[in-house]
Amino acid sequence: MKGSVSLAAFIVSASSFTPTRRNHNTRPYLSQQRHGEIDIDGVGYSLSETSQHNTIESKLTSSLINRRSVLGTSAVALSTLLPVALTASAEEPLEALSLGDAKWNDAAVAATQSASSIPLSARIVPPSFATYLARFLLHYDEGANNWWEKQAESFSLLPYNDAKKRESKSFSSYASSIQKGLYSYVSGENESNIGSYSKVRTQYSSLLTSLIDKYGDKTGAIRDLGLLFAMIPAVYQPSEQLRTLDKGIITMSGSNKGSKADNFPANFQENFTLLLPNKYQIEYKDIDNSYKITPSLNLFEIEINEEPGITAISTTFGPLSSKPLLRERSFSLDIYALLGISGGAGCALTHTLVIPLDVVKTRMQTNPGEYNGVFDGAATISREEGLGALLLGTQATIVGYLWYGISVYPSYAFFKRFIASSLLSPAFAVAHSNDIALIAGALASVVASLGLTPVEACRIRAVAQPEIYRDAGLIGTSQIIASEDAQLGWKALYAGLPSLMTRQVIFGSVKFLAFERASEAIFSVYPELREATVTALMVSLVAGGISGALSSIVSQPADSVLTYVAKQKGGSLGVLDGAKQMVSEEGIKSLFNGLGSRCVWAGCIIAGQFLLYDVFRQAFGIAGEDLNQVFEVVLPVK
Repeated sequence: MKGSVSLAAFIVSASSFTPTRRNHNTRPYLSQQRHGEIDIDGVGYSLSETSQHNTIESKLTSSLINRRSVLGTSAVALSTLLPVALTASAEEPLEALSLGDAKWNDAAVAATQSASSIPLSARIVPPSFATYLARFLLHYDEGANNWWEKQAESFSLLPYNDAKKRESKSFSSYASSIQKGLYSYVSGENESNIGSYSKVRTQYSSLLTSLIDKYGDKTGAIRDLGLLFAMIPAVYQPSEQLRTLDKGIITMSGSNKGSKADNFPANFQENFTLLLPNKYQIEYKDIDNSYKITPSLNLFEIEINEEPGITAISTTFGPLSSKPLLRERSFSLDIYALLGISGGAGCALTHTLVIPLDVVKTRMQTNPGEYNGVFDGAATISREEGLGALLLGTQATIVGYLWYGISVYPSYAFFKRFIASSLLSPAFAVAHSNDIALIAGALASVVASLGLTPVEACRIRAVAQPEIYRDAGLIGTSQIIASEDAQLGWKALYAGLPSLMTRQVIFGSVKFLAFERASEAIFSVYPELREATVTALMVSLVAGGISGALSSIVSQPADSVLTYVAKQKGGSLGVLDGAKQMVSEEGIKSLFNGLGSRCVWAGCIIAGQFLLYDVFRQAFGIAGEDLNQVFEVVLPVK
């Protein structure tokens, strides 16, 4: 995942802001710049001093871009895009950022090494300065510009408003990474410069020199740097160095993407590569020995809740998130192996715990009408056959679902990333993320079914006919099934493969997608649950239960056919043939025998799977922040 974070979008409209603090009185450098007005032609965007709670309106001219392709064309898209994907460059444009040493570092490590949590409204690095510098780099820095173009391209197949929200999220967190790098540079080692105006001023002077060296030869860059550093409070501003800049270069126009207009373009708040219009210049003020922007510009900074649990600051130049830019790290074989171990342990343990429930569910399918519900079935089986009967098929259950967990979880992670990054264009992958999740879940289920089918056949025989298979064990049962038909031999163990694979493909694809969306929905309502490991695991438990229940309903007919086919001796019934024969013999209702017990079983089992899966991932260090990388910029110290 490149350059994406979970932040709510910033769209310049009154409804998009949830002001929680207005700190103009605590930021004296803003008081001298609040008395102006910003006029955006054709948009009606104005700010004035007459109201503390200005209404910011942006009448965006938008056309809904609906380019969603139907799944029937995906094969053509794959064959067309595959050669391009295989030859794509692995170079990361942001790492070529000239501002400083730009790197993607492990988020968990970066969090432990962070020297400061830097408040968004920190005067030492004003939010407006950070967001305008972020725009400056998108405009003048080749690495940043290339990255931004790829970001915009990846959102191009989304509806217009959704695409703009995604762009705003990316810019917001990208600007946060820039601000944090600036803060570390300006504040000095262990924040030793904070108490000294002169030391901070020296650092800003060095920063200005560095920016001039890197970008000064680009048309309009000196003018924009002058505007940028005029946004710094007077006590920190390198005013003496600003006075040495050539006045003719400072007043040069044309840096605003070729626009000669004096007023803000209508798309200024949407296009983050645009800079201040030509009419804005810097002027020296003797009263405080500093430069100010003229005509006066309202550099508003309003703290907002961009997303539940995530704060941000809305500025004149765009949003500034409290979270830096994140992406998911690439997965090594070690990570996939640990995902397999986590999944295998989680599945084996949970299925072992619900073996009695699984026995009742299987009996209700193989002997319809014999039991009045789950509890009656459990009581009847234990009374007539002993408590040990509730543990029938234990060997097959443990072996089968150990394999299932080892195979399905890393396979899902692999296919989801492989399809999105290697087979599809970024734009197609972003626009069809749900489809990719469904396909990845289906492919992972195919892999799991190859090992699960023979073991599941043995388990069903042991539960349905314990008088024959109870003492044979897993290996003995498999040998008996293989010897029933001399021509088929061991292939008889795969008699139920079509039905099981159909069920698993339906179940698995819905399971992963439902779990991910349920988790997202819960965290969006209660974001504080992310903060503690225990509460985050409880979310996995609840979301897993929802996922299991939904998946079992969708895949119930195939599950019933699987049980029916597995009871037949010899031959190989397909899904359709087995379903037709089952319905003709037992009626249409037979496809839904044991639905209630299966929902309970699936809800419990999948909730337990995802809970233990996440517990083991936490233990192995491959969960949450462990799988993310944070974009950091380290400026060279002079």
